[in-house]
Amino acid sequence: MSNSIRYALFFLLILIGQLLLFEPLDLGLYLYPMPYLLFLLLFPCTYSTGSLMLWAFAFGFLLDLLGAGVMGLHTSSFVVAAAVRNGLVKAVTVKGDLDNVTVPGFTQFGTVRFALFVLLCVAVHHTVYFFLEALSFIQFWHTLARLLGSLLLSTLLILLFKKTFFEKRR
Repeated sequence: MSNSIRYALFFLLILIGQLLLFEPLDLGLYLYPMPYLLFLLLFPCTYSTGSLMLWAFAFGFLLDLLGAGVMGLHTSSFVVAAAVRNGLVKAVTVKGDLDNVTVPGFTQFGTVRFALFVLLCVAVHHTVYFFLEALSFIQFWHTLARLLGSLLLSTLLILLFKKTFFEKRR
């Protein structure tokens, strides 16, 4: 199966999962699960930033269009996360590590470095998302609490899904 078809199917699967499972899930004001970032994190390291941003734009736009909420929040935050993703991959890897890495993961980066990579990507996404949603710094501490709670939840979900469904068993 070609990579384009595989990523298109993965695109639809993650989008449907986010819309049907995690969007209607009410965990309170401070926890908003957004594991759809896994879609961006599982792209090969060889993809250019421009193509990642196009995939992120399409995904975020459909999520905004089909989901409830303010139009453009998911799109803008996902595109920003795509823009910095390759830089974060280079920041958490040691020189020479990227020669053998196709898709970031626990076995390729090591558990600590992969968890740090996921945490940084989710932090960038969530910072843009929650501060655009608030659109002011009047309730800064409230927004920061929502950001931190959702950051921890989304990071844990992404790490769990990656380990459970996308890592090859030895």
